[in-house]
Amino acid sequence: MPKVNLYATFRDLTGKGQLQVEGRTVGEVLENLVARYPAMRAELFEGEGLSERVSVFLDGRDVRYLEGLATPLAEEATLDLFPPVAGGGRIVRDYGALPPWLLEEYLRAWGGVKEGEGVYRLKGAWVRFSEVEPLRVGSLSIPQLRVEVEGEEAGSWAERIALAASRGGG
Repeated sequence: MPKVNLYATFRDLTGKGQLQVEGRTVGEVLENLVARYPAMRAELFEGEGLSERVSVFLDGRDVRYLEGLATPLAEEATLDLFPPVAGGGRIVRDYGALPPWLLEEYLRAWGGVKEGEGVYRLKGAWVRFSEVEPLRVGSLSIPQLRVEVEGEEAGSWAERIALAASRGGG
């Protein structure tokens, strides 16, 4: 049965930080979660789809870049649900040739706390990252890392990450 990690206000709504929820797709898991905790519906969905303000990650990858609510889940899958962060911004950038391990080194050095695969909490912000389709130029293939920074301090953390990425670890 898939595991669901809940963060911030989602923990407050359910009284739990982690749940096991049945479902074969992301949508089924979220509907089953809403059946248990009806107050979650307004937070998770807008109309028939997932709210743009909510971040849902499957094993560290944003489901919007997979198959959305139709994304199939394995029994051992882990979903991370992040509510919108009040009063803050959201910045998403792709970085070429920034390996995940190096970004994690930076985040830990800056006092970041690992909350899940590809998820760190910093003072005033959340950072989520995942590898995306490489940039291809002719026969050259450059790995890409999508980094999402959200929260009151999103702008300053995003600038710090951009500077570190531009230095290439030097």
